[in-house]
Amino acid sequence: MLAFVPKPAFVTVSLCSFFLGTWIVATGSKSPPIDQRVSRVALSRSGRWLGIGTAHGRITVWDQIRNDAPKQFAFPHGDLNDLQFSQDEQLLAIASEDLGIYTLTESTAPRLLRSDDENYGSARFSPDGQSLVVITGSSSIETIDAHSGSLLIKVCCSSIYGEVVFTPDGQIIVNAGHWPSLWDAHSGRLIGRLTADREFPTFRPIAFDASLDAILMGSQDGRVYGWDLGTKRRIAVSPPQSVYVDTIAVSSSGWVIFAGLGREVQLWNPETGQRRSLIAARPTTNLVLGADGTSIIFGTADGFVESWDLAVCGKSPWRTYDGAY
Repeated sequence: MLAFVPKPAFVTVSLCSFFLGTWIVATGSKSPPIDQRVSRVALSRSGRWLGIGTAHGRITVWDQIRNDAPKQFAFPHGDLNDLQFSQDEQLLAIASEDLGIYTLTESTAPRLLRSDDENYGSARFSPDGQSLVVITGSSSIETIDAHSGSLLIKVCCSSIYGEVVFTPDGQIIVNAGHWPSLWDAHSGRLIGRLTADREFPTFRPIAFDASLDAILMGSQDGRVYGWDLGTKRRIAVSPPQSVYVDTIAVSSSGWVIFAGLGREVQLWNPETGQRRSLIAARPTTNLVLGADGTSIIFGTADGFVESWDLAVCGKSPWRTYDGAY
């Protein structure tokens, strides 16, 4: 549950097409800037830290255990592309034209890990928090030391539109883009391709389904594709939606949650083929799975962060909170 100081006003609304429970957290001030859109959301592994950012690099981080005032800072290095907490919940990676690291337990501003205008599309920590895998505007996949910024591995090539991530065990790097592939995280050796040829529609978001031992990717063709991580064989394809799949997450019950930015959220069960829509949910950010495994968190165009409980359908309280900006 998100821990913030509430205002006294409560309104009850019904927002449900398949389920709904929504908890909406305001991140705009009484006189917000014209562009209130939240562009990126991050949640730490335990759910303690919540980070949000606008496209122009205004970032706020809440400690939801201590319930202190949020930490706010600017990262004025171009459009914000990614926020990601390390699994030990000590660091926050910030990807934009440059690459930054924010230490959560300190009051200092974020430090620049890379200041080279390479335009980092995504930045994801290894499980041990010692390295980051990034994709640059020049289409190179790199792993770098999370403390010094020194280059560890560089391979070619992918697309800045597509994410790059470590597998949950940290042994493999997976890239999306036009030709989704797997690379050895220690040597940079190509392990294999997930498609036989270079795809015209680009794959963007990546998620893992632990129960199926599967890699999931969203495509510009409006579908989510799944591959077996061991055999690299395609095992599932969702029905198409009419827009790009910009973000995906996988719930603990096996539902794949996905959406195009600014469009309604879709739910798909790869094993049963069931499909649901959350008509009132319109994320402008990535979807983040809550620490409970059954809720999703995302930002909206009007400067809010919403948490939707996937186990509830019907009326739900709408609570407004003092925000960050």
